[in-house]
Amino acid sequence: LDQQRKLLAFVRDHENFVVHLPMLQIMIGTGLRCGELIGLTWKDVDMKKRTVSVDHQLTYKNYGDGCNFHKTLPKTQAGVRVIPMSKMVGKAFETQRRLNFQLGIPRDVEIDGLSDFIFMSRSGRPMMPSSVNFILRDIVKTYNQEERERAKREKRKPEEMPHISAHILRHTACTRMAETDLDIKVVQYVMGHANISVTMDVYNHVTDRERIEREIAKLDEVQVM
Repeated sequence: LDQQRKLLAFVRDHENFVVHLPMLQIMIGTGLRCGELIGLTWKDVDMKKRTVSVDHQLTYKNYGDGCNFHKTLPKTQAGVRVIPMSKMVGKAFETQRRLNFQLGIPRDVEIDGLSDFIFMSRSGRPMMPSSVNFILRDIVKTYNQEERERAKREKRKPEEMPHISAHILRHTACTRMAETDLDIKVVQYVMGHANISVTMDVYNHVTDRERIEREIAKLDEVQVM
């Protein structure tokens, strides 16, 4: 949670990265897979009902026509879902809409019947999956460079941020839900996990860690004479 806060605060305050803040907030707040994220259109987002509908994803592969974007079904049937928005996610979508307008990004690109994408390059084409991960790598690289410089000035050991990818942010989203003790079936649905054992693995990891922290905290209650 501390690393998540540091990440979002760094992006929010960095002039080169602040444009990516809404995307990161949406990834952490929804747990969308990368292909689901880049395939999102404004038609999928209902600001009145405050929901995000997921019934497709975008892949960038060669199906005999060269490497191109293709609309495909979610990874599993469980991937078809309607995700309620948190306040953070709702505000992030509003900010992203304003950004797209301010940047003057074209909205007429169509892929297999899909158009009006939310996350796009300057040309109006959807973001490449590799681009999402490149942005995350660049953010972490820059954060760590600045952190090393700060640590050197302050004569301390740098607290660097570990590698982050779209998949890792999806796992982060699931972990946050588990930490807030949401019903496990709700988390399974929101994450689009076909098998609840995947969701259980995250829950077990969180509860094991919390149990260890509680037990170790008991040592503070022991007065050493």
